[in-house]
Amino acid sequence: MGKYIARVFAKHGALCVINGMDASGEDTAEELRVMSPGSFFVRCDMSDAQDVKNFTDTVLERCGMVDIVVNNVGINRSDPTCAIDNERFEYTQQVNLRSILRLARAFLPGMLNRGGVFLHISSIHSQVAVPNNTAYASSKSGMEAFSRALAARYGSLGIRSNVICPGGIFTGGMDKVIAGLGADEACYRELRAHCERRQPDYGNGSPYDIAHTALFLCSRMGSRVNGATVMVDGGAVKQAHVFYERRLPPDCEERWRQTLLNKFTPVFS
Repeated sequence: MGKYIARVFAKHGALCVINGMDASGEDTAEELRVMSPGSFFVRCDMSDAQDVKNFTDTVLERCGMVDIVVNNVGINRSDPTCAIDNERFEYTQQVNLRSILRLARAFLPGMLNRGGVFLHISSIHSQVAVPNNTAYASSKSGMEAFSRALAARYGSLGIRSNVICPGGIFTGGMDKVIAGLGADEACYRELRAHCERRQPDYGNGSPYDIAHTALFLCSRMGSRVNGATVMVDGGAVKQAHVFYERRLPPDCEERWRQTLLNKFTPVFS
């Protein structure tokens, strides 16, 4: 989703700075520079405070100021509440929640005299509960509370802070998780259909759905929107019961369960 947000922003004239742990981010930056010269990539582990500082220092040194901060990074390490260990829980908070505090500390001072925008990519899991999602759900709920606090404190200075809650969005990351199950083509189609049935409109969204909403909230089009949480979920939170429907093929159940328990998928590439 972060890649598509950057594409849309660059197309509309923004100089985009992106980060991530995967060096392939440089390929994305090269694509962005075609539309927005000066855009660049910085390799960064958002769970590491020093890495984040190096990133923010680089951005301020090269750009001088920041108008928009999009917090799109996220991981999901799902464990039963009674089984999750402190290290896995804390790592999720470091990536999903503490990283946005570190970016705010770095970039807020430069916005105080001229305004700016923070946008946080949360999840419908901050609004509805599913089993074994303790660490992820708590981090995303904390993100929304943080956004409201930013809006309340700095709104009078022209600084806005909003949240997008995506529903099912099929990205390359989700395809990799399903492919990692080792399923054949028929099983893959059933797993993907299972994810689609979670959506009340019977279809997963595109990353562009998130990118276009982000453009609205970060531009003058959304100048009166502050402290809001915008659901981009096809109405999923209005039918929370669909999250409990299990229609996976029997031979994939164990592999799917193990994937949910032991793996996580970075949202930002």
